Amino acid sequence: MSGAAERFQVALGLSPTFARLLEHRGWSEIEAVVEFLYPRLEHCHSPWLMLGMEAAVARTLAAVRSQEPIRIFGDYDADGTLATVILRQALVSLGAKVSFFIPRRLSDGYGLQVAALERAAAEGVKLAITVDTGIRETAPAERARELGLDLIVTDHHLPGDALPAACSVLNPHQSSCTYPDKGLCGSGVAFKFAQALLERAGKIEGAWPPGLRSYLKLVALATIADAVPLLGENRVLARFGLEGLAQPVNPGLRALVEVALPQRPDASTRGITSTDVAFRLAPRLNAAGRMGGAEQIVELFTARPAQAAEIAQALERLNQTRQQHCAAIEAEIQARIAADPACLESEVLVLAGEGWHRGVLGIVASRLLARCGKPVLVLGIEPGPDGTPQAQGSGRAPAGVHLLDMLESCRELLDRFGGHAQALGLALPAGRLPELQAALCAARSAVGSQPSAGSWKPAGFEVSLKELTAELARDLKRLEPCGEGNREPVFLARGVRLAQPPQVLKERHLKIVIEQDGVRQTALFWNLWREGSYQAAARRPAWEQLRAGMALDVVFRIETSSHPQYGERQQLVLQEFFVTSGAPPDSYRTAETLL
Repeated sequence: MSGAAERFQVALGLSPTFARLLEHRGWSEIEAVVEFLYPRLEHCHSPWLMLGMEAAVARTLAAVRSQEPIRIFGDYDADGTLATVILRQALVSLGAKVSFFIPRRLSDGYGLQVAALERAAAEGVKLAITVDTGIRETAPAERARELGLDLIVTDHHLPGDALPAACSVLNPHQSSCTYPDKGLCGSGVAFKFAQALLERAGKIEGAWPPGLRSYLKLVALATIADAVPLLGENRVLARFGLEGLAQPVNPGLRALVEVALPQRPDASTRGITSTDVAFRLAPRLNAAGRMGGAEQIVELFTARPAQAAEIAQALERLNQTRQQHCAAIEAEIQARIAADPACLESEVLVLAGEGWHRGVLGIVASRLLARCGKPVLVLGIEPGPDGTPQAQGSGRAPAGVHLLDMLESCRELLDRFGGHAQALGLALPAGRLPELQAALCAARSAVGSQPSAGSWKPAGFEVSLKELTAELARDLKRLEPCGEGNREPVFLARGVRLAQPPQVLKERHLKIVIEQDGVRQTALFWNLWREGSYQAAARRPAWEQLRAGMALDVVFRIETSSHPQYGERQQLVLQEFFVTSGAPPDSYRTAETLL
């Protein structure tokens, strides 16, 4: 064990393997590790450090005092809708006359809309405030000025060349903003605005009173749902918000948890994890914007118990519809890849199809990115206003690839685009898709390619089976909440032996027993036989050829489950494997294993 890991182990009482993992992740100073492992609300920054906060608070409180109508303009994803709820709740508590507008993805499109601003002005609105949107909307901002609408923009997306003309812009990414943490999501920025409003209005006193902490549940939901880095301030906000989610008071939040986690009677004692949010709660929140009207989310958090239960059930049905659309598109993509495997060799994948539901294309792009490890655009083709086919969809890119900059280099091909470095939306004439792919491939080649799938080797933090102790499992919990920027650890055990033939459980899951130096561990691959999953279908042939006695390198996560009779138990959750002996030559190729 090296110096840093040994210091962590001795000073903090950590298991040797966990101390080694921290060093592997780049930690070197004990003080920084303590702040990371034991976050406190005092680690959060003052909202007044954000450029534009003074002007934004002054204009908004003036509107509250004079009872000027205020309208919040949100986005239709989980981050945008929850930001709307957060800011609306703060303004209502101040006695403001406040309404909100959230566009519908399929009819209104993305971003701040001129038509929506014109309606607001006609209805007497005097102050428009955006949340999670607006940073690139220079033309709508100019129209707001012409209409006599004061505009405050709060956003976290990357600005363009010019900022919108507004009374104030709150965005940590704008130049000259010295706010220490640039990673806040849209709801995080809206929360900072709400915090400043409540402080200046004298509604909160002292450090983190209950009235302020109550917002953190929604901030945590949005922060995890929007996949911003769970480091620094985001980690603090998410950690303390998750604590509150275990025992929700709001009827809407309680109904959502009951629908999304029906098999979790232990949620109040065990708690709700970032995984629960990312894979259970967030998809149901996002389903409203993807498949219907995202205003349902605001209604959910303002409803009485009976109505909240109805809205939560409606979100569940929308999520099921979303899953069906995803499965249909993924099946079509799988058929294309099977017919033309060479398409995966392109530097950038651009896939488009008629009738593909725009609400789910970001999900499909993310899954395809996980499969191929290169930039991906997935677009649906529909007739435009003039009958010309239009392509609209989402792009995703791996860490280190700035997809937004790549699109900037060929912006003349696009009608509109915007988002983050690795996740964005775009629209263009369908006839220009070949030009777009060629331009993006050229831009990608100019900065160097990623390793191809065929060069993949098992990757993870290397451990032996004897290191997988209860002490390590205890320490791993200190990493929560895990997510973007603080991924759940993935481990690699080399040279394990398959101790017995694999078993299929419940016709869906694969179970194997592995052995190393006299230590045996059970490992599971969930949903290997899940219907409609092209990723699972591609993996099955390799897994089905496993035989007892083979030597493997296995890649896995460690999952802790709670049982009312046996208490907490740890199990290995398989991700990939690599055969090292006991197989006929050329029976396994790493590219096949990766897929």
